[in-house]
Amino acid sequence: MDTLINQIPCPILLTDATGHILMTNTNLLQLVGGTAEQWKNKPLEDLLPPPSRIFLQTHLWPILYHEALVKEIHMQLYDSQKQRVPVLVNCQRIFRNGQESYYWVFFVAYERSQFEAELLKARSEAQQMSENLAQANTQLNILHKQLSLYTEGIEVENRELSEISQTDPLTGLANRRALEKTVTNWQLQSNVGICASVLLIDADHFKRVNDEYGHDEGDRVLVELARQFQESIRLSDLVVRYGGEEFIIWLPSVDKTGAEFTAQRVHKHIRQVQVAGKPITVSIGVATSVNTLDPELLQELITHADKAVYQAKGEGRNRTIHFE
Repeated sequence: MDTLINQIPCPILLTDATGHILMTNTNLLQLVGGTAEQWKNKPLEDLLPPPSRIFLQTHLWPILYHEALVKEIHMQLYDSQKQRVPVLVNCQRIFRNGQESYYWVFFVAYERSQFEAELLKARSEAQQMSENLAQANTQLNILHKQLSLYTEGIEVENRELSEISQTDPLTGLANRRALEKTVTNWQLQSNVGICASVLLIDADHFKRVNDEYGHDEGDRVLVELARQFQESIRLSDLVVRYGGEEFIIWLPSVDKTGAEFTAQRVHKHIRQVQVAGKPITVSIGVATSVNTLDPELLQELITHADKAVYQAKGEGRNRTIHFE
């Protein structure tokens, strides 16, 4: 296989499901520099300028997880001199030796660089306008709430400010309110029929940690779990502290197969979290549905995932069950 891809006159590489490089061909190495051994196991993002990294995480990976194929996507690579090279990207998901892998084929397109630069500039300007508008709306909402709070008294002020907060104070993760807002925005911006998934994660035997080692140790474990969950996801996903030792991972544009791959990454990452030399384990319930613009979509996914968690705990914990 190595000899065959080296005969193809365009840059090619192979990555695993997390975007880490497994194989490169000679044409790619001539473009980006280095050796095949130096690039092995490095993330694909190391080859990309910042705009292309963002585009990879927010657009390409969700499409690949759902469709398993992308064609003629405009991106940029860094060459050996760290200059940006315009390319067209084709990518296909395959299963190699039983493992999910992705073939990336790049076609260098220097003559399209000006068009791509203009496209990126327009996208950046549109994104900035959107952010400015969102920021202005946020400021207006805050001013309105501040006026109401001033007239209703300090007690009401504290309650309203607590509702405004979208961050869990212990772990720094998003909270339920942030999750609801994120899902609603995704439903409005995504096509009807696109899949989405939820992982509901419950730390196994967490009460024992608090009882035997104290609440400070329990808090440390929750913070470490939160960090490992963040390491397990894409940039487009969202980790939420749902309550106590329960967490939710929101996976937009991800089908059942993609959700279960994410769950396995979670199990792998949290092995690093230990108490008294013993690793913490989690039970994961997975639920998948399609966007129907139903405002009850999130609650339905959580209800189904909760049933799957209950089943996982009943079957011995430290496992993932997908709601059927």
